[in-house]
Amino acid sequence: MLEKLLKSKKRKYDMYFFEYIYNSRFGPYFINLQEYLPKEHIDIYSEGITPQLCVFNDKWVSLPIKISYDVLYCNMDLLEKYDKAIPETWDELIETSIYIMDREKDNDKDLISFNGLYDDTDTGTVSLFEYIYSFRDSVNSPFPSFVNETVINALEKLKYMKEKIASNEQFQQGTLYTLGKLNDGKALFIKYWNVIPNPVYKMSILPGIKKGISGSTIGGQSVGIGNDIGDKKINASVKILQYVTSREFRKNITLETLEYSTIPSLYDDDDICKVVDCKFMKSIQFVSRKFPPDYPYDDYSKEFRSFIYEYLYGDKPIIEALNEFDNLNKFYSISFSDSIGKAFGFILGIIAVILVVSLALPFIPNLRKYYKVLYLDFWIYSIFGTFLMFGLCFVGYGPVTVIKCHLRVFFFSFGLSFNLMPIICMFNKSIHKKDILWQAIKKQSYFVIMGVLLINNILYMFILREPFTIDKIFIKNGKNYNRCKSRSGLNRFCFYLLMILETLIIVIAQWLAFIKRNDMYLKKESRFLVISLYTVLLSLIMIFIVDTVNINDYNKQFILFEVFYILFSISNHFIFFIIRPLWLRYKKIDEELEYLKAFRSNTFSCINGSNNQKMNSKSPIYSKFSTNANSQNLLNHKPVAMSNSKVNSRVNSQ
Repeated sequence: MLEKLLKSKKRKYDMYFFEYIYNSRFGPYFINLQEYLPKEHIDIYSEGITPQLCVFNDKWVSLPIKISYDVLYCNMDLLEKYDKAIPETWDELIETSIYIMDREKDNDKDLISFNGLYDDTDTGTVSLFEYIYSFRDSVNSPFPSFVNETVINALEKLKYMKEKIASNEQFQQGTLYTLGKLNDGKALFIKYWNVIPNPVYKMSILPGIKKGISGSTIGGQSVGIGNDIGDKKINASVKILQYVTSREFRKNITLETLEYSTIPSLYDDDDICKVVDCKFMKSIQFVSRKFPPDYPYDDYSKEFRSFIYEYLYGDKPIIEALNEFDNLNKFYSISFSDSIGKAFGFILGIIAVILVVSLALPFIPNLRKYYKVLYLDFWIYSIFGTFLMFGLCFVGYGPVTVIKCHLRVFFFSFGLSFNLMPIICMFNKSIHKKDILWQAIKKQSYFVIMGVLLINNILYMFILREPFTIDKIFIKNGKNYNRCKSRSGLNRFCFYLLMILETLIIVIAQWLAFIKRNDMYLKKESRFLVISLYTVLLSLIMIFIVDTVNINDYNKQFILFEVFYILFSISNHFIFFIIRPLWLRYKKIDEELEYLKAFRSNTFSCINGSNNQKMNSKSPIYSKFSTNANSQNLLNHKPVAMSNSKVNSRVNSQ
């Protein structure tokens, strides 16, 4: 509800009170208080736990208003009766509980030793965090990573404690049960938030693995100011916030309510220490709930405790439960060292070798003539596009980064344009229309290619202005992974325009190949091209589907992307550049003469009834390829103008 209000363009409120655990979630919508509050005001909160609660991306986006913390309530009547001290370690709590409960079990059937409060709500998550924190090596040690000996020992001790002094049912009881025990005094030890309990209880810090080590999860509310409410409202809100979070105001609140203050220096104030146990307050070792900022806290909390409870209340091995939970904090990707990565790396290596070796085919004398369907420089453009598209097959390796997101768009858009535009221009030359625009396009092929690349470049520059972001995909009972995400409407709009442009290029190439499929002289090229373009188009559609649909398995997503990237990038080269010449050579078709006939026919039709019927020396075939038997070299074309009679004589003689 609050996030919906913050995302609304018309803000109804200026100041927002919220649970501190959502600070990273709501932080982007709040002003940086360091830019509005005096430095000395921020400094009084800079010590202790407060920076962990209120700082987001190195900015103070909120300040604490109310703080709650967990403590241990000890039944002093029973402890004094059996001459037992308040436990400082978990072992002492277990020993004291066993000793007293053995002697009291017949006197009071309703008495419990320790409530635990490990229920299936967020309270259970709170209990687990502070309990694990109490097993760290020293007071200054950070919260331990989950898959290590410290956490394993902590959870093994917790299960032992449950079995020795409590039960599954008792540990799973929730807040209402605990409040009842705090009220009726029917518990030896109770763990709960700081409240006013039955006078029989005395408040103490929670035990730890050894004396001097403890842990107490902190809760409470913070307040932030909306960053989109206008300067006038911001300044007014800052004045209010500065007043209610000032040292004097918080001091008065603590004196009146005795509640904890997040201004550490207050517990050196004599007035405060007269009404509050400052030594006790200073001894509390706070811990905040750690979770990935992009993972919704409520979901993370539920997943966290569910994995731990499978061990605590079930039979799942502890290391297995911890490894499954640890997956919540990790994001996986495929590398060349993985089995899947190695397999595709081997395939890509073979394809790369074939692509490079295939470049020698035009130099083989028996195959040279089958490459005269395109100019030499057009072949270079098209092959360059193939290698650009082939780069798509490598961006999926390793962690997803913003650079890789942009490289994927670059390889796709520029690669496809370079690959297909030369083919479109050359096929266009074999189609005659008297339309002036059509004739201009035929004569200015290079400008057409450059124009398409310019459009690509402009759209790509707009995409770079609003870079992609990394979207974190969290998988329940699976492995998380990252993917590219458009950060703004401009980025998404330009990306879709690029998709439309490249799809249009494929469609135009398909159309040209389709209308020439039954052409007497170019039908073979057309049919090979149709096959390759259908493969490219189908691959593009599948890439779009895989990119749109959420696949909850990063391995499957990688495999699908790699398969369709490979088909998308190399199908045109393999079919049109490699298979086509080899097949034509196998069929012993004189392709050079076929090209001559195709472009001769169209060149004659351009003369518009001229009696002279002079051959146009700017025809692509004649300007690039000599039909003389002694001028067959693909790489050393010499322009040769031929008279109409010579051409007819050459054609008819065949």
